[in-house]
Amino acid sequence: MVKLSIIIPYYETFDLTLKLLRNLAIQKTDEVEIILIDDYCKYEFSSIKVTSDDVLLKTKATIIHHEKNVGVSKSRNEGMELAQGKYIAFVDSDDMVMPNYIETLLELIDNRNEDVIYFNWIDINTNDLIKHPSNPAVWKAIYKKEIVPMFDETLKTREDYFFQEELKKKKCTEYYYDKVLYIYNSGRENSLTQKDKRGELY
Repeated sequence: MVKLSIIIPYYETFDLTLKLLRNLAIQKTDEVEIILIDDYCKYEFSSIKVTSDDVLLKTKATIIHHEKNVGVSKSRNEGMELAQGKYIAFVDSDDMVMPNYIETLLELIDNRNEDVIYFNWIDINTNDLIKHPSNPAVWKAIYKKEIVPMFDETLKTREDYFFQEELKKKKCTEYYYDKVLYIYNSGRENSLTQKDKRGELY
């Protein structure tokens, strides 16, 4: 049984995404699936030769390759349509997760039954610890698949804000895990998760 589906939209972040996948490969179990959406990239993960030492083989990632760039919202939606897990996790391809990310999330899934499970994160460039923030970054939590709203594919910015507004309408049950599981990379100029003028993530 797949308990957790990790959805990773990928666009021109090859080296960072490879590091992320190597981290996940060490942690992965049969209860977890990884869905990598290759959004018409210069370096295609789907073209890498798979060997016994290859990270894609170790993660057993499902790869979707786009023939044109369609954006993060459509990529995430495609990932959700394929996902078999009880819970959905979103990870940006230029970010990183803690070494106990999967293990801890599986324990939380087994021991909690809330619709949304939040956790803390740290900014790798500033070392700022963020605890249960109100900003709408979707990777700050995992979500029961049955309650996850689709992303608005017409939006070019603030996709995560729209997602969280739709989620609020569902009046979900929530649980807060007060430890760091996610590492946000704020220093990359074209980060998938950017900051607007008010400093909010979207």
